[in-house]
Amino acid sequence: MVVIDFHVHAQKLEAFLIGKSEFVDEKVILKSMDDAGVDYSVLILMAKKAELDETRKMNDRLAAICQGESRFVGFGSVHPLDGEVVLEEMDRCVRDLQLKGFKFHPFAQDFDVGEPMVTDIFKKAAELDVPVLIDSCDARDATQNTKFFNIALACPDTKICFAHVGIHRFMDYFIFGFLKGTPLFKMDVYFDLTSSCSIFKSSPFQEQFLWITKLLGPDRLLFGSDFPGNSQKNSIADVHGFGYPDDWLPKIFGDNAAKLLKL
Repeated sequence: MVVIDFHVHAQKLEAFLIGKSEFVDEKVILKSMDDAGVDYSVLILMAKKAELDETRKMNDRLAAICQGESRFVGFGSVHPLDGEVVLEEMDRCVRDLQLKGFKFHPFAQDFDVGEPMVTDIFKKAAELDVPVLIDSCDARDATQNTKFFNIALACPDTKICFAHVGIHRFMDYFIFGFLKGTPLFKMDVYFDLTSSCSIFKSSPFQEQFLWITKLLGPDRLLFGSDFPGNSQKNSIADVHGFGYPDDWLPKIFGDNAAKLLKL
């Protein structure tokens, strides 16, 4: 079974939070992958607002890291509040740097999912035929998941991956499963299980989270660890022991991601 970790931070989170762009040592990532049995890791970035030159440098560095190691897949980033110039950077990331998608984090990057530019960025990703991965657990915005639903409706050709399945608001994702396959519901949405299985395992919410994600379907779930914040090895064990049918596990751990990434 191929294992693809769809959620590995290339940046040191503590450095990002104080305005620096330090990268995690790729040797540390590779050692973790070897220990856990991970075949590929999707390395992600988070761009800071109004720092376009630094954003370009980070995307350049990530591309160089991925070009030097075939087990890495790079997702670049831009900041939605930097204006239409970010659409040009998205073009450059995919066409010139060969990055395979984009990562966004409304809380860490401090933007509202309802901003019109977010929809423009998602449509640009569809034009470039690459997925977007976006964190879905901003406790400051109680309407965030409604905005995600509206974006998915507005961008039916965009491969949208919702990281964490909302964590504490996972019940909101019922609607995606309930409407799945209906004639008026054309979306290409995926759900990254990062952290949530580890948080809810052996908790009163495990059966509820399992039910919601089963409703979303085996072809729409992705494995992720949130490394280096979480252990890849432990994250794999948590998903294995969560209660998904055995025949779902190859899809969750690698097949769905391989299709999205064209591996």
